[in-house]
Amino acid sequence: MSDMSLAPLHSTQSGVMRTYRRLVDQGTIEADAVQSDAAMALDRLAQALQSRHEEKSGILARFTKRRPAPLKGIYLVGQVGRGKTMLMDLFCREVGLAKKRRIHFHVFMQEVLRALHKGQSQGDRKQDPVRELAQKVHEQNDLLCFDEFQINDMSDAVLVLRLLDMVMELGTVVVATSNTAPPDLMKHQPQNRMTMRPFLEAFAAHITVLTLDSARDYRRGRELDKQTWLVPDSEENRAHLRQKFETLTEAQAKPGFVAIGSRRIAVLACHGETAWFTFNSLCGEALGPADYLAIAKRFRTLFIEGVPALVPDQYDKARRFITLIDVMYENHTALFATAAAEPEALYQTGENATAFERTASRLDEMRSNGWVHEVEG
Repeated sequence: MSDMSLAPLHSTQSGVMRTYRRLVDQGTIEADAVQSDAAMALDRLAQALQSRHEEKSGILARFTKRRPAPLKGIYLVGQVGRGKTMLMDLFCREVGLAKKRRIHFHVFMQEVLRALHKGQSQGDRKQDPVRELAQKVHEQNDLLCFDEFQINDMSDAVLVLRLLDMVMELGTVVVATSNTAPPDLMKHQPQNRMTMRPFLEAFAAHITVLTLDSARDYRRGRELDKQTWLVPDSEENRAHLRQKFETLTEAQAKPGFVAIGSRRIAVLACHGETAWFTFNSLCGEALGPADYLAIAKRFRTLFIEGVPALVPDQYDKARRFITLIDVMYENHTALFATAAAEPEALYQTGENATAFERTASRLDEMRSNGWVHEVEG
């Protein structure tokens, strides 16, 4: 596959780079040489996508049915808070395509699994349901932008990676952000690496990896709202948390539930768009991305009592908490909690400790004055 995504084009700049430079000039974001290089690569890809769209729409292309040359997508990888999501969102807004979609990777995986399960449950036995779904996804999207590309479960990974390989082979371009380089996906499951290797290599063949190695985590350093993350998890702080909850719910909260198909997730207390949970009720139970997505869609503000400092053998709880915070961050959910420690000290060693660095960074942003005031306002 030829790498047209980084090839020079006649136009020197599209809306991606112009907007990035305007944001720097306005002081909205800080000047960063690594981000600027990534923005330029995304700018070139935007131009290539636009040129391909014009080529596909031309009269000659309609008569000849000639497939345009393939384009490689871009995979933005780097440590937490380096601006990956900001750059991808800027690119997705500015690229001149109608058939484009920006989606969190958790959400995409859930949609894929639901679509495949629905076909099976209806008795619609297709020869290759993944290939048929890939055709449908391609027809609906010239561009897919995935935030937080990550793979934890092998069975889901095989399906989704096989689907993406087919979708990209058909011509859909993928741009993604991740804290993990493609060769390191599933690295924490060495027993499955050999099985996953051909799928990971096929995925990597369709993308260009760009590493954002800026020295600074831009999520940190904001002014914090000291009422959002109460340390330690003492009776005094739990009382403060309950008082804040009663104020926001006007002391009218009652037990409730969130429906997930035929299942129900119990909510200890809720009123309007505000809900109270304990850490164990959210992360000590066998909940997954679909459950957290349903909770985040139902409630705009979550109170979580009793976030503990986790030890290495509690990696399942750590993984669920990582997923929960990812979903809350993506849905711009407000969080109030009592915790045993500051975010960066909650889970320092264990199977998911590296991924937890992103969680700690996001928690810092989620307890900033700007985040809380925006949600509450």
